[in-house]
Amino acid sequence: MFTRMIAVLAILIAGTAPALAKRVALVIGNGAYEHTIPLPNPSNDAELMAAKLRSLGFEVVAGQDQTYNDMRRSVLDFAKKAYGAEIAVLFYAGHGMQVGGQNLLIPIDAKIEDETSLDFETISVDFIMRQMSKDVKVQMVFLDACRDNPLARTLARRMGPSRSANLGSGLAEIKVEETGGEGSVIAFATSPGDVALDGDGKNSPFTSALIRHIDTPNASIQTVMTRVTGDVYDATEKRQRPWVNASLIGEVFLNKSTASAEGTEVASLGTTTTTVPDQAVTNAAVSAAATTSQPNLDWEREKLIWEAAKSSDTVADYESYLAAYPKGTFADFARNSIKRLSNGAQVAAVNPATTPGAAAAANPTNGAAASLPNPQTAIPGTAETEAALGWNRTARREVQTRLNLAGHNVGRPDGAFGPKTRAGVVAWQTQNGMVPTGFFTAAQHLLLNSQTTAQYTAYIAEIKRKQQAAATSRSTTTRRANTTPQRTTNTTRRTNNGGGGLNPAGAAFIGGVVGGILGGAIGR
Repeated sequence: MFTRMIAVLAILIAGTAPALAKRVALVIGNGAYEHTIPLPNPSNDAELMAAKLRSLGFEVVAGQDQTYNDMRRSVLDFAKKAYGAEIAVLFYAGHGMQVGGQNLLIPIDAKIEDETSLDFETISVDFIMRQMSKDVKVQMVFLDACRDNPLARTLARRMGPSRSANLGSGLAEIKVEETGGEGSVIAFATSPGDVALDGDGKNSPFTSALIRHIDTPNASIQTVMTRVTGDVYDATEKRQRPWVNASLIGEVFLNKSTASAEGTEVASLGTTTTTVPDQAVTNAAVSAAATTSQPNLDWEREKLIWEAAKSSDTVADYESYLAAYPKGTFADFARNSIKRLSNGAQVAAVNPATTPGAAAAANPTNGAAASLPNPQTAIPGTAETEAALGWNRTARREVQTRLNLAGHNVGRPDGAFGPKTRAGVVAWQTQNGMVPTGFFTAAQHLLLNSQTTAQYTAYIAEIKRKQQAAATSRSTTTRRANTTPQRTTNTTRRTNNGGGGLNPAGAAFIGGVVGGILGGAIGR
């Protein structure tokens, strides 16, 4: 069943992949450090980012938990592929440091015992960027490497007071240099010199936001980074603000899905979804949901296949995945897993006729399409799948509102997912034939949004109408109060203060405030 399913997916995807200009990316996530504190998220960050970039048409050189030699080889492979690219991307998650204004990326086997170690145990960001400047039109650098690094403190103690002044916290600002292309985008997880948060979930706040927005249809990279900055700032309660330095001659689109708008645009470089003719749209929210739902469902299907192979963790299933996705989003990870298992004495099948995925791809069954899983029902929601959505408090209030609009009362939307909200999620999942876990997946969130589009649009319109009415009422009351004689105001003030207590209106007001505070403190 597994191999038939991925064979059908391969057939469906074949012939629909768009022709894109040359896009190349280097994605590295280092977390399993041998001589300093390990980091839990970079490996996850790199895996998701590599998959996301592949879905956008990038040829990705990916590596996780790489030693110095591994990183050098990855950079070399990337440099060869990046020559003449339309867009070249560097994404790095892990430890980094700045020394004398130079940013250094730290392999997992680095010791950094003295200054000599810097030249022989670290990889300079400038070195990688030089490889990205060879006949490349647009360069993009995303560094989630501003975490607190104990290796830097060890080095500072051994450098002495005079020289350690050149050792800064976080990363140093990178100035954009003219390379003859169409420009560059350089983004840090936080401001230069500051330390970024690793986050409480499986991914860092910066990478979570970047993955969430980078494939937004028809959004320029400038718009994407503005949204990423806002999400990280909100998610970290204003403790972390990403830093972006861009020098572009026009807008750059990574997911251009419709005809180009008027104005200066560069590096649209093909489309990643099917272009549709212009037509009159009466409901913008429904149109947006229709545009984004299918790519996200396709992404959920691919993740489902990959998770099935990763769960079984056998050579046969990884080879089945590769038979269907030889250049798939997780292809490099599948090959690495096969190598790992083969080294552990689990040998892959060498006869293509006996490889399940290959056999299914060669002889697809007519009825196999019926077995294609629906990610909205086949993938159960967990705390991890919901955390990966990166919702802030405002987004959670919207989810609660939509659950109410769908007929599942979770109380007043307050952004706190307590027992009442979880019960509402369970009821909604049960109604829609899902595993009732009380937690969302991305596909389930899309379904809830599509089900409540009209109601939510009307709800927002009504809220705005009431706010405008209230503002008009307050303005009228203020004008009337300003025309009241001063003597009356003074008399009222003496009356209010004369008894040493509160009049009924004042008591009711304070009671309402206290009640509101208590009500908000109780999670729904």
